[in-house]
Amino acid sequence: MPESTSQPETAPTALPETPPGAMTSGTVPSAPPAPPTQPVPSASPEASVPPLSHVPYVAKAAVVSAFCVFFVLGALTASLGASLPYLKQEFGPGHQVGRIVSFYNFGALTATALIGLLGRRARPRPTITVLLAVFAAATAGMAVSPGWAWYLFAATVAGLGYGGLVLTLNTAFARGFGDNSVVMVNRLNAVFGIGAILGPLATGRTDIRLLSLAACLLALPCVLVRRMGAVLEHPGLPRADDAPSRLRRPSAVMVLFLVTGLLYAGLETSIGAWQSTQLQRSGWSLQAATMAASGFWAGMAVGRLVVPQLTKRLAARTSVPLYLVTALGALLLAAVPHLAIAAYPLAGLCLAPVLPTVIAWTSGVADVPQRATSVLTLCCMVGNTSVPAVVETLTDTRPSAAIPLTLAGFCALCLLFAVLARRARQPRPA
Repeated sequence: MPESTSQPETAPTALPETPPGAMTSGTVPSAPPAPPTQPVPSASPEASVPPLSHVPYVAKAAVVSAFCVFFVLGALTASLGASLPYLKQEFGPGHQVGRIVSFYNFGALTATALIGLLGRRARPRPTITVLLAVFAAATAGMAVSPGWAWYLFAATVAGLGYGGLVLTLNTAFARGFGDNSVVMVNRLNAVFGIGAILGPLATGRTDIRLLSLAACLLALPCVLVRRMGAVLEHPGLPRADDAPSRLRRPSAVMVLFLVTGLLYAGLETSIGAWQSTQLQRSGWSLQAATMAASGFWAGMAVGRLVVPQLTKRLAARTSVPLYLVTALGALLLAAVPHLAIAAYPLAGLCLAPVLPTVIAWTSGVADVPQRATSVLTLCCMVGNTSVPAVVETLTDTRPSAAIPLTLAGFCALCLLFAVLARRARQPRPA
């Protein structure tokens, strides 16, 4: 039954002369019947609830499994950087153990590129199953590898599973919950942050090989995560912010966004990888330096929950440079040996909201937000692979202070491109 409205008692004599679609004051035509129109959204609180027809595609067991997978991914990813002093001790100083971070992220980059190239030809549910199996097998290989070459190869294959699962599950969460998708994506990555906190703590108390074996054993029971693929096999729920962009020529601006994302992702990965090495060179014990690496990831986890609430009234084009300026100051403080232990968590707190805000900023100015976000994710993977290798090359034989100063240099470059993007994105007159 159509919605009823109260109508004033007026004479209908003038109604037939009203043009179709015209609005008159205080009168509603009774004949002929109005042409079908788009349904008017209800103002009730239930309006934001996803339609029941979509609920079966987002099974609770799949959501829980996805959270568990991201916890394991966070723990292993963060532990690789924290374990660099241990790896150098186990495999010998002749090996450039810092390469493991770059090779792991190279595997992630490869998986991201392959999934992007395959597109719809990659069936979501089998793809998720294969990625999970690859990750579990590779982490088991890391646990039993007989030498450095095999360990590096296994870490690269583990990166394939890591990158593919991160891309696929983030996409599924972004599409499967309608207007609640942003909240769910943040929750998913917050679980990753919790794992990233606990991974370095566990590395400081146990063998990295045992941690790799634990990652394998924890990933295997999460096979129900394959059900998240059902979300990608159906059209996503409409979101309130799915509107066409008003930016006519995004190409030059998009380059600035992509470089900003590349530098930021590489900076985040490099801090997680090299802070424990700096602390050890400054005189910390091996165990203490490794466990202290969790401070940065704790700052990241807290920052993603707290900082956006404090700066929610700021536009993205203003908040991103502000976050990077404060992070730059924290990284410069980390060059002081006695302040490094507090400076890195502070840097994590400041850097935490940068990437989500850049993603939202990019989506708001791009003609095709989904494509822009995919390309930005790929650039972030490139940064994860390349920047830590550059940091290793620049700091391998230098004093401990060279590490935070190099990281601060990358932060300054990221700030530069963010400022250029801010100036390039000028509002257009209506």
